[in-house]
Amino acid sequence: MLIRSIVLAIYVAAAMPAHAGGDDYDASNDVKGQGPAYFGFVRDARGSPVVDAQVMLQPKKGKPMALKSNVLGVYRGHISKDVLPDDVQISCVKTGYKQIKINRRTPPGGNAMFIETECTMQRL
Repeated sequence: MLIRSIVLAIYVAAAMPAHAGGDDYDASNDVKGQGPAYFGFVRDARGSPVVDAQVMLQPKKGKPMALKSNVLGVYRGHISKDVLPDDVQISCVKTGYKQIKINRRTPPGGNAMFIETECTMQRL
């Protein structure tokens, strides 16, 4: 009976999708009816996650969107589908830190639906 329970538990676990960091985010289903997905990491200069940092998405026209990094330093969100990704400036803010670098991994000029940006911050 114990072996049957273990086999059943393994079967159920294998049937569920696994995501890096334990996150249940499914990017392939994230854009239905919405604009491009903006996502990435907020890290310190050593590469450690910066928790609860505000990631500001500021379009040239329209209102800004404030996102928050989670315990892994990950953030994600959308701006209106009417806003072009090249018209969005991304910055990171957290008390006790200053932003030292933004690295946009999705090249500008395309029609990508997933815009990945890494924000590096330094403790003051």
